Amino acid sequence: MLNNPAENPELLNGYTARWVVPVSKPPIEQGVVIVRGQQIVEVESADKLQSVIDTPLIDLGNSVIFPGFINTHTHLEHPPLNATPNSYINYIKCLHDFSQIDESLKAEYAAANLQDTYNFGTIALADFTTRGASYNTLLESQLFARLFFEVNGFKNYEAAQIIRTFRELVRDQAPDKRITKHLAPSSVWSTSAQLLREINFSERHIAIHMDILPDENEFTLNGGGLIRQILHASDSFDYSWEVPGLTAIRYFFSNHFYARHNILIHMNCATPDEIDFLKEFGVKVNICLCPRSNRILSENKAPVEMFLEKGVNLCLGTESRALVPDLDIRKEMVDCVDLYGISPENALKFATLNGAYAIGFHKEVGSLESAKTARCLVVDASDMSDSNPYEMILGATQTPHWLI
Repeated sequence: MLNNPAENPELLNGYTARWVVPVSKPPIEQGVVIVRGQQIVEVESADKLQSVIDTPLIDLGNSVIFPGFINTHTHLEHPPLNATPNSYINYIKCLHDFSQIDESLKAEYAAANLQDTYNFGTIALADFTTRGASYNTLLESQLFARLFFEVNGFKNYEAAQIIRTFRELVRDQAPDKRITKHLAPSSVWSTSAQLLREINFSERHIAIHMDILPDENEFTLNGGGLIRQILHASDSFDYSWEVPGLTAIRYFFSNHFYARHNILIHMNCATPDEIDFLKEFGVKVNICLCPRSNRILSENKAPVEMFLEKGVNLCLGTESRALVPDLDIRKEMVDCVDLYGISPENALKFATLNGAYAIGFHKEVGSLESAKTARCLVVDASDMSDSNPYEMILGATQTPHWLI
């Protein structure tokens, strides 16, 4: 910790570095960030600074100051495994096993994983949970979060009881503006039409795993394939179900199961026509890429270039500790560059401002701007010869640390 302005919330403190990267505007060489308490007052170059001239400046040398990361999709309550699942179907089996774990043990995993994600520089996240095991530890943290209760149940006649149970879970936990609670369908193929309708009635924010495998479309188009086998194996198939005859994306949106704000996670099999189709509905659609876990879950690679051409808001998530060794968003950025060929500048935007818009905390986090949180990151690049601030952020050997 470099300083603690919260000890005197009226005191102005300034930090200067070789580069300040606001994300919302171009990088500032020899930039300055002025802070009062836990809020940013000004971000500017040293020669244009408008704040009080005698504000003390802490010189961080050859380093970069930039916003804290946004992890748009994770499962904090999942423990690391001795052996990583080597396929999607094995991961589904792990999810079933996780659901049987005692809630107090899940809360321990969630606390440890939250500390992990914070140590790697995450300031806000979207967490998928079975019964809210991460809620108390999130309340005690300094992070912003949307907590999505993952709703499953493919048998339509069980929908009423399932939705009652989940609504009681959400209602039992005290509301908090910094940590909000929502119901979310786990996936199209594991959630009945009635459950999808019930969630849509009550939620403005929805996050859902979508289009991980082409098998999802095989199931919603023709009713067969791997997904049907998975449902049969867990005695979850509903024999009264009518095959929609649509791809998973078209089925979800044509039936108005979406909300005003939607995070579609993975989207490996989406087509240009489907993205055009989504835009017809006039709602916010964000796509969350999880590059490291995607290497394990699917042979398909998300069509990122096409998403960018279509103007989709792209963000990043780490998925589960069952799939990745840590919750380091910077590693997802590196994989994003390597796997999808995007620029380091875009990777940083995915991991910060785009993620903040996706989870709806863009007024508080995601960029370095006046009135936003001063809990931003610093990476020491003193051992690097590179002068590009984005390359410095991705390539620095040291983990970024918190400015405050």
